Amino acid sequence: MKYLVSLLCVVSSTALAHGPTPQKTDESVLVNLSPEVVWKKLSEPCAIQDWHPSVTTCEAPEQNKRVLTLKSGGKIYEEFDEVLVSEMKISYRLGANSDTKAMPVSSLNGRISIKAEGSGTRVSWMVRYYRVDTTNEPPPGTDDEAARNAVNAYVKQGLANLEASSPKK
Repeated sequence: MKYLVSLLCVVSSTALAHGPTPQKTDESVLVNLSPEVVWKKLSEPCAIQDWHPSVTTCEAPEQNKRVLTLKSGGKIYEEFDEVLVSEMKISYRLGANSDTKAMPVSSLNGRISIKAEGSGTRVSWMVRYYRVDTTNEPPPGTDDEAARNAVNAYVKQGLANLEASSPKK
């Protein structure tokens, strides 16, 4: 019995020390443009500076990589894993050296997909990420809430601006 109690104490204490949980942002918007026009806006690596209000400049130093400078002054390095023209999908991840003050995450994987819907185009943007501080008790600004707020705002601002820049019906 003594061993059973000891075992339960060990199991319960390790269950409490689990680290961060993955977070997810999944948003979409209907844009009044053809899929081909939307694809061109999204698939050109540095076209993001033309449609995302948080991005002031973009550089593409190598194929499948870009460096985004945000209005906050921080830089985000992104690497494209897939650009599937036939499916109109882009998969990317946060690259090394990204400014964690600009985007308080330790890792991030995103996917943007485009599908015809009615006379417009459905743009879906899904992101999975972990907070910047992966310890059990992160300080404010490095926790799940900070990561969620930053990623949600970034995705929603981008999609809202795409929708606002499309012609009204």
